[in-house]
Amino acid sequence: DGGGPLAGVSVLVKGTKRGASTDPKGSFSIPASVGEILVLTAIGFESQEVKVNAKFIVMVKMTQSISNMQDHVVTGIYQRKKESFTGSSSTFTAKELKMVGNQNALQALKTLDPSFAIVENSTFGSDPNRLPDIEIRGKSSVIGLSEQYGTNPNQPLFILDGFESSLAVISDLSMDRIESITLLKDAAATAIYGSKAANGVVVVETKRPTPGKLRISYTNNTSFSWADLSDYNLMNASEKLEFERWTGFLGSIDANGNFVTDQGDAKYNSRLAEVKRGVNSYWMNEPLRFAANQRHTLFAEGGDATLRYGATLAFGDNQGVMKNSGRKTTSGNIKLMYRKGKLSVTNSLTIDNVQATRESIPFSAFSRTNPYFRKYNETGGINKVLESFSWIDLTSSSINKSETYYNPLYDFHNNNVNKSESQGFTNNFEIEWRVLPELRARARVGINQLSVRDEIFKSPFNSEFASVDQLRQGSYFESNDKQMNYDGDFSLTYGKLLAEKHMLNVVAGMRATQVSNVGSSYQVQGFISDEFPNAAFAFDYSSDKQATYRESIRRSASYFLNTGYAYDERFLLDATVRSDGASVFGSNRQFTTIWSMGLAWNVHNERFFRDRAYDWVNSFRIRASIGNPGNQNFSDYVSMRVYRYNNENRNPFGPSVIISNHGNPSLKWQKTLDRNLGLDLIILKNRLRINADYFVKTTDPLLVFVAVPSSSGATSVTDNLGGQEQTGFTLTANYTVLQKKGLTWIINLNGRHLRSHYTNFGNALSNFNEKNKGVNMTRYYDGASPSDLWAVRSLGIDPATGREIFLTKDGKQTFVHNYKDEVVVGNSDPDLEGIIGSSISYKGFSANVNLRYRVGGQIFMQTLYDKVENIPYQNIGLNQDRRALTDRWQKPGDNAKFKSITETRSNPMSSRFVEDNNIIAGESISVGYENSTANWVKAIRASSVTFRAYMNDIFRVATVLNERGIDYPFARSVSFTVGVRF
Repeated sequence: DGGGPLAGVSVLVKGTKRGASTDPKGSFSIPASVGEILVLTAIGFESQEVKVNAKFIVMVKMTQSISNMQDHVVTGIYQRKKESFTGSSSTFTAKELKMVGNQNALQALKTLDPSFAIVENSTFGSDPNRLPDIEIRGKSSVIGLSEQYGTNPNQPLFILDGFESSLAVISDLSMDRIESITLLKDAAATAIYGSKAANGVVVVETKRPTPGKLRISYTNNTSFSWADLSDYNLMNASEKLEFERWTGFLGSIDANGNFVTDQGDAKYNSRLAEVKRGVNSYWMNEPLRFAANQRHTLFAEGGDATLRYGATLAFGDNQGVMKNSGRKTTSGNIKLMYRKGKLSVTNSLTIDNVQATRESIPFSAFSRTNPYFRKYNETGGINKVLESFSWIDLTSSSINKSETYYNPLYDFHNNNVNKSESQGFTNNFEIEWRVLPELRARARVGINQLSVRDEIFKSPFNSEFASVDQLRQGSYFESNDKQMNYDGDFSLTYGKLLAEKHMLNVVAGMRATQVSNVGSSYQVQGFISDEFPNAAFAFDYSSDKQATYRESIRRSASYFLNTGYAYDERFLLDATVRSDGASVFGSNRQFTTIWSMGLAWNVHNERFFRDRAYDWVNSFRIRASIGNPGNQNFSDYVSMRVYRYNNENRNPFGPSVIISNHGNPSLKWQKTLDRNLGLDLIILKNRLRINADYFVKTTDPLLVFVAVPSSSGATSVTDNLGGQEQTGFTLTANYTVLQKKGLTWIINLNGRHLRSHYTNFGNALSNFNEKNKGVNMTRYYDGASPSDLWAVRSLGIDPATGREIFLTKDGKQTFVHNYKDEVVVGNSDPDLEGIIGSSISYKGFSANVNLRYRVGGQIFMQTLYDKVENIPYQNIGLNQDRRALTDRWQKPGDNAKFKSITETRSNPMSSRFVEDNNIIAGESISVGYENSTANWVKAIRASSVTFRAYMNDIFRVATVLNERGIDYPFARSVSFTVGVRF
């Protein structure tokens, strides 16, 4: 519809196997008779049918379509019709993504596809500067060891317009620049990316300019968000004071209920007086705000048959729900596409700037401040000290005692700085030569540079420095990192229909990448004032944090061959073989071979299925695949021996070095044997669509860290050991309830079920098991799941004594806790999790609702463990969960779930702190209107206008009450989109 010729359009004589494709001039020739129907299809355009006339000359105008893209699979290296592709994949258009939300494409993917999961971060909640942990079909590496790996080993590979990209780039990418996102899930779909694809691949395609006169589009996305504090259950002022009295925190009490010490009386009466005056401070609202976020995107495009151009300018301001936190993104992109004869050239230049500010005082500092303290003094000022007591204790070795509580608001208003700024430059160049109508050669080169500067300044007036020598008060930290990436590939693509029944597609190519990083950091201390947050005003370098310098280079090279064969559009075969080399692994194992094979059967194209008895079946396809994609999400020097200077233990003979990382030249590649069975079914006149996959992923051997004696310098060595097997299924179903006279009503359901277990570890990870005892419930045992919760079983609290009754492995009751009695008491993976939704559209109006459900699975109740019970004596002076007062054992005969309220000793984790975790949440609700024909649209000389309103994460109902968003709260939001195209 832009008026220019289109190359690569598929032309087929309807009812036959005769086909052709258009050349760069848009021309084609095909044997056809007068009256026969030609069917023309192309990615991104509506299919067209035209009857052959007597002049044997056919002129066809192709109309752009978004929905047509779902019928094709874009891998970033090649594209295929979905009907002839054996791999498991899902493609979502920009329109579908923006039906869910308007801020982040990854959040929308979580709603649309059950295999794509964003792991909830209970500590950092909705922090706009915290990148999420993302998984496709679960985990393929040992969890809980991200610090050792140097990155998240279960993160998928991201491809942006055919080039490798990063999670940060995709997360910051404006949704209005996106054309489509494709998820590649099984081995047949991902093996083309070899040793980087075991965790799946996310392929993002941005909008390509269309030819024609200059067109301008503008979109404004505005959202308002606020903190979700519904999972907090803290004490009020009177409850907290009563809790302190019962626990003996204020001092011992005699038989008459009176304090036996003067300081106990003084503390209690002082706080009681404030409570009686009505002081009941709600501290949690102080660091929070009602955030207004916005993103503007301006897009201009045009050109002719030879040269097309597109330019995008985007600005986003994402204010976090905590004051002083936010993320501003500015991006500019220019894309040029030149096509002349058999030659096509494309160049895309992008410049990015990201400015991030982070809260300097965590949210927990406010949530744990006692409500009987006043926020402000009598004059409206902010005191640094909320309360301070000093006394003489003759029973202690330290006679002079003091107790001081500081005001987090004072620290919050000091001139603290926590910010970063990054500058990015990306240029992607592509040249393609159509050697023959069925043969294309393509070369691509991408260059990316990223510079990041971080600054953290802590005011010397902060309470954490109150008892520190003045020359050490305050600190300034600065780090500078620069990354340079090179990505290049060359490929030959051949596609031809032979003898009207045999469709052959072949892709052969090679790829090479290099990622180099250089970084340094230092920290200084000792500031007189916070007016000048700069290293030049410090007294000295920090004694406990030395300056660092790091440099790394990661290289990889690969050669690949992919073949796709289809017989009579019934039987399909895809096969891929790829040789990969990478510097990450041992020098003796730098190359490996990745392979995959996929089969599919289009049952609906069988003659027996064309019988009228099956006319209710529109499409019925069975898929199967197997392959061994790999994983490179590890530290750059994980296989190399690395030394560092021994600054801690200096000797009289001069400087020395020690080992900081043991080398392993024989370190093998971590690969996953991925098996998949799939079903694609469309029935009842296209009303019901079902996509189902069952998969088994076996990673053997895993890359793990085995403990070695600390006398060697490093405490662990990287080795190949053990395995992990993941099984699961995903299901997506859509049913069109009503479709007539412009009205369409669709209900949708998706879900996933995952289970996994370890094999062949033996005692190799016993050091991690010992380290985790008393810290968490994660263990690494053969036959155990990464998601299992390990603890000693508990029968509850003995009403007579207030002691906990444990159950040994052999079923005996005991008051003695023994880690040898640990068993699996739960699993954090749900039995089923997914989305139930519905959408309605009428002419230009549409509405969409998506509710997330989570059924089965358990959770370790951290709040119950350390804010109801196991509260150290020094933490009783902080605000706690209300259940610490109401649900504790106090006297013989009490039926309570938690130990005595006077118990301040640390108790081990047990099954008492594990509960079933079932959830229903309002993930996305939206309504919108789009019009391109109304008179008022033409009056403003626009070709289309779009309005849409959203509510995201608007409610959440769970069977547990466990604090979420400890250092940064979760957020709820209401958003609006206004778009106009001229």
